[in-house]
Amino acid sequence: MTNKTGLFLISSFATIIFACKQEPDYKTVRDEVVSIHDSVMVNTEKAYLNKRRLDTLVNQLDSLRETLPSLDTVVEKQNMNKLRTQLEDADSRMSDWMHKFNADVTGKSNDEAVSYFNLEKTKIRSLDSLYVNLLKESNQYLLRFNRK
Repeated sequence: MTNKTGLFLISSFATIIFACKQEPDYKTVRDEVVSIHDSVMVNTEKAYLNKRRLDTLVNQLDSLRETLPSLDTVVEKQNMNKLRTQLEDADSRMSDWMHKFNADVTGKSNDEAVSYFNLEKTKIRSLDSLYVNLLKESNQYLLRFNRK
């Protein structure tokens, strides 16, 4: 192998390594954030419906006790109110995130924009996880009363 061939191979290898380690374009990360947001929005609608079902159940506790005599309405009202509050808090957190999120990164470098959108991706994933867990919990609770 000649020196020119060796230098070419080393140069090519270095170029490939450098290309692989470059930060992604901020638009790619922004699109990921928006995609996760869209998924969370579907869950916010489901959470809203579960909250409404819980509202209805709270108002029907007396009639539920007639069909379920062993039902401790005080405990169940506390459970329902706790779930309702958690769902409302999640909605408030989502609303707060949406008001603070800014897709416009004019004046920022690609690295700054990527960093910003990665941070926002972490936040929206946390909200996604919160909704998934609350939906699971509220769905299970509502199933106890044949409400889903």
